[in-house]
Amino acid sequence: MVRNTDTPFISLTHLNGNVMCAIDTATTGLQAGFHDLIRICIMPLDSEFKPVPSHPPLELDLVPKRKQNIDLKHPYISKMKIFEICQRGLDPDKTADFFGEWFDRLALPIGKKIVPLAYNWPHDRGFIIDWLGWAEFERVFHGHYRDAMCAANYANDRSAFCAERPPYPKLGLSEICKALGIERDRSH
Repeated sequence: MVRNTDTPFISLTHLNGNVMCAIDTATTGLQAGFHDLIRICIMPLDSEFKPVPSHPPLELDLVPKRKQNIDLKHPYISKMKIFEICQRGLDPDKTADFFGEWFDRLALPIGKKIVPLAYNWPHDRGFIIDWLGWAEFERVFHGHYRDAMCAANYANDRSAFCAERPPYPKLGLSEICKALGIERDRSH
């Protein structure tokens, strides 16, 4: 661990001044650019992977831009949640500006970014790009993401190579958490 004097929290040394953030999203379907991001949470983490008290997480509900494309059969969506988000959610363009301000308050050194820690980052990434635009996404997010789904796939592949049972026979987030003994109080 190294204390970076430019940021008010302790970061992992090998991140070189970038900050690890846990990221989760909810969407109106599976196809970025057709379906919309409707919920995002980004939580800065310290070197022990704990939330950074000095930087509250960004938690936003966004009104879908393409309501006609909402997939009510999407497994993580209910009509009630969509109705609630449409009633109290924020305009996606205004929230993109708010996100930029939140990121700037992290006070990272010039050129440093968020290193995403997510589950199925390629899915989330597409929706975040659709929301923020490519230029803002590139300004804020580092390409060296961490992904629990990729890590589980790697562990399964390694076990198969050694002729062992896969530690994660199913790759759903619930199944991975159960295999690791992690209790969750919500779906994400």
